[in-house]
Amino acid sequence: MNRHRAVAFRATVQNDHQRPWLVPLPFDPVSQWSTPARPLWKCGHGHRVRGSVNGRDFRGAVVERSGTFWLQLEESYAALVGLVAGQFVDVLIEPEDA
Repeated sequence: MNRHRAVAFRATVQNDHQRPWLVPLPFDPVSQWSTPARPLWKCGHGHRVRGSVNGRDFRGAVVERSGTFWLQLEESYAALVGLVAGQFVDVLIEPEDA
């Protein structure tokens, strides 16, 4: 983990049934990391990231939806670490290219 680019924060896990297991970021990754969004899949752009949630490592993506940046977590990861909608989590996150 690159300590100069890593950002730590606490947030509440959300689940919107379309994109389950979202964690809102309290910052704009473009400004914070000076890295533009890149294509992630056929219809989306964002940032490939790595880090930890409550001390458990992950790799994932940050996407922008309705003016908010979100950490998107895989269903399998959420099940593995026991995430529940409404739960507070401690996040440490950085871009994968750091």
